[in-house]
Amino acid sequence: MRSRRELFAGDLALTARMLVAAVLTPAVVLAALVGVALVAPARLLFGLAIALAVGMWAMADERSRALAAGREVAVAEAPELHAIVERLCLLADLPKPRIVVEPEAQPNSWVVSVGRGRTSLHLTEGLLARLAPSQLEAVVAHELAHVANRDAMVMTVVGGPGAALLGGGTRVLRHGGIWFVSVGGLAAIALGWLGSIGTRALSRYREFAADAGAVSLTGNPAALASALMTVSEGLLALPERDLRAVASRDAFHLLPVSRGRNDGIPPLPPTHPSLQARIARLERLEARLQSAR
Repeated sequence: MRSRRELFAGDLALTARMLVAAVLTPAVVLAALVGVALVAPARLLFGLAIALAVGMWAMADERSRALAAGREVAVAEAPELHAIVERLCLLADLPKPRIVVEPEAQPNSWVVSVGRGRTSLHLTEGLLARLAPSQLEAVVAHELAHVANRDAMVMTVVGGPGAALLGGGTRVLRHGGIWFVSVGGLAAIALGWLGSIGTRALSRYREFAADAGAVSLTGNPAALASALMTVSEGLLALPERDLRAVASRDAFHLLPVSRGRNDGIPPLPPTHPSLQARIARLERLEARLQSAR
């Protein structure tokens, strides 16, 4: 059996881009915070601190609810699904996560991890209804690659401050209040937006890495490409109102569901590579595997 390091050996160019994004993103946010602290009056800094605290509380609350959400399925209820997860976890040398089925029509998947041994794999009813077994195996392998790469921890460390500032600033402005709190909220949004640019670039690179990891586990790039197209078609078929409530999880989804709504915040780069770019990379991996046989 190959080691985890061998299974998830990275693309050097992709790894270099991820490293640059991971280092520069928190550095830029920290430098911007220091700059604001040097020139802003004390009351504005107090408003900024309130927005950051609100954002951190909201993130912790959302993470706790995400981990507790959905219904964990027993082996007797879904033996084929459990068999797929167990086999891939054995190959990847990973502990088996909780398997949670979400009662949602949108076809999607994601993982929630809050530390060692506390990981749950979330699959929607819409996804399970649409995918063939080989496609489902490829999607599960993609999510397990995220776990093996410690993406939840990396994205929290790199993107957490920016996300807390952006989310907290938005909430503070939405509820109004004392002028300096509102101005602090605006400053938090600006700083969070700046940090989110690098975070989203890193998120896109990590999706490519998870796709490659799924191929290493399954040896079947075509199955993942087919699954991505099937999920995309399923998302396009759903009305926007059905997707709006789950768009906040887009950074964790297999494919994003958002259709450009940003609640007045200036547009940000996408959290995922385009479907076309992911399919093209998978086709190159397929060609490489074929030539090696």
